[in-house]
Amino acid sequence: MSLTFERLKKQDLLLSAVLYEKIPKEELIQHLSQVRGEQFDLIDSWAYEALEAEVKSMVEKKHEEFKRTRTMSMEEEILIKPNVIINDEKNYRETIQCKQLAPNRIVLYYVENPQIIIQPRIPEYKIIEGNTFTPNYVNYCVVVGQFGSNVWRRVEHFYWLQEALQQQYPDSLIPPLPAKTLFRKFTPEHISKRCKMLEQFLSAILNNHLLRQSDFIEGFLFLDDDIKFKQLQASSTVLKQPTKYSDYANQEGQVILEFNPMMDKYFMDINNYMLNTNDIYKELTDNSRFMVNSMKDFIVKVKNLAGSIGSLKEATKAFNLKNIVGSLPLLEFVYTLLEEYFVDWSTNLNKLVNTLNENLYEFFRFQRDMQNQCVELISNRNRAQCKYLKEFQDLMKKKHKYFTTEPIEKWEMVTEIDKIKIKQSQILSYHFMLPKETQEVEELKMRFAYINRQAYQQITQYFDNKGISYTTRMCNMSIRKKENAAQHTQYVEKIASQFMQIVAMRNGEIPNLKQEWIDQYLNPLRISCIIK
Repeated sequence: MSLTFERLKKQDLLLSAVLYEKIPKEELIQHLSQVRGEQFDLIDSWAYEALEAEVKSMVEKKHEEFKRTRTMSMEEEILIKPNVIINDEKNYRETIQCKQLAPNRIVLYYVENPQIIIQPRIPEYKIIEGNTFTPNYVNYCVVVGQFGSNVWRRVEHFYWLQEALQQQYPDSLIPPLPAKTLFRKFTPEHISKRCKMLEQFLSAILNNHLLRQSDFIEGFLFLDDDIKFKQLQASSTVLKQPTKYSDYANQEGQVILEFNPMMDKYFMDINNYMLNTNDIYKELTDNSRFMVNSMKDFIVKVKNLAGSIGSLKEATKAFNLKNIVGSLPLLEFVYTLLEEYFVDWSTNLNKLVNTLNENLYEFFRFQRDMQNQCVELISNRNRAQCKYLKEFQDLMKKKHKYFTTEPIEKWEMVTEIDKIKIKQSQILSYHFMLPKETQEVEELKMRFAYINRQAYQQITQYFDNKGISYTTRMCNMSIRKKENAAQHTQYVEKIASQFMQIVAMRNGEIPNLKQEWIDQYLNPLRISCIIK
């Protein structure tokens, strides 16, 4: 778990205690300070589990005090739920216990190394030739340096992993994959682009607090036994999407359902932000792709220039071999230096293009697709909210009509409480009437609360990870650019020095250098002819 994500969880916990449990902020700070025996930062000096336990203890104590000082009415006793902090049409929070997963090696690594980001790599690939019944395909070598592991996976395995995670964690932010193509392409450029997108797909999963808990991602990265990996794939086909929140499975062993006006405002603002910036990301993608392609065209022209100069060098060399008297060794040497200069320039530019392609075009392209996934998740969340609110409002209108005009026999109540007494209270009446429709609306409410909480956690974590990803990527790009520039500069300085010596010789400043150059650079066979 990243430090920033844990801070968000602790902030949510303290905010819930203040807003929903109505514990005064000063009282909360004073109590926690007394527990520690010193003044402290509420966020940084507590582990989340310890802070959660202490806040829970304080909440339970406040509840006991409330019960001693006030006798609750029958309506309140019926409607209260012990694990609901607040429950109305605008504010809702409930914790449901679910299956608890044992931490896998990925989760344990992040617990022990919270500052380190796991970056899977695909350093090589193989094109596997098919036969009459099996088409050609590409095998990708997936390497995780922190664990010293490498496995070979086909692109179909990546799509399987994506589908398995969608099945295991519905309504979650599943990273995108490159689109499937009708015709398979096996050009090095196309495969290289796929490698970068697949790397970012795996990295996004590992940086997602929920998705990295899955046995499927662990098996994908570490199972090098084909039989065991096929068994893992087969297990996902019988995996049923959980229908009850108690059927979910995660490391925390609980599912939190929540919505409130503050989160509504957050989603409204973040949705507008992403819709506004989505066009910018498309522009970034297009511009970076145009720049990379333009530089590739430029590299081709530089290589052609080097080739033309190489042709001049070969023509001069052929002339020199035929003519001992009046040969042009110095001109041949100049052409050699020029050719080396442009070849090195094109090589350096090619390294720069590869760096830009990896860190700009492919990166912006993935971020654009990832942001589209966020927009889709928010759209699902908004649809769930609209459906719940509509059904809730329709139900409340219906209950009001039944309460004011319909006889109690039509209320469909199933209860042992005196129905006449129920009809005297609007709260009790609304609670017991139309139980089937009420349960349906309650399920819509829980679904909205679940997807709302999931979207909030994962989108905020995504933007946190995006900042880290930008920083890391640009840092690596700068280092590589600096190293390439240093090598190129060193080589250019060497060639420039040789040209300066030629100028100095032409000006008579170093008259004895010509024979040394002939001995050092020209063809030994031709040198022997010249000496004779």
